Amino acid sequence: MRLSEVIWKCRKGIREVDILLSRYTEKFYPHLSEEDKKIYVEFIDQDTYAILDVLVNDKKPENEKFIKIVEALKSFN
Repeated sequence: MRLSEVIWKCRKGIREVDILLSRYTEKFYPHLSEEDKKIYVEFIDQDTYAILDVLVNDKKPENEKFIKIVEALKSFN
C-alpha cells in the first residue's frame, strides 16, 4: 500500500490519534518490512476507540501481533 494511502487511513477523527499515527507513518512506515507494513495497516484499520484505548488507556491490544506496533507508537514522540 502506498504511503499516501496509509496516511489517509490514519485519519481516525480524534486529533491526537490522527497526529500520532500520521507522524509515525510518515517517519517509520517506509522502513518497515512488508510483513510489518501489513500488520500496521491492520492495526490502523481498527475502530478508532479501540486504538485510543490501546494507546491512551493502556488496554491490551485484542491481537497479540499488534503489541510491537503499540509499543513503538507509545514510545514515539
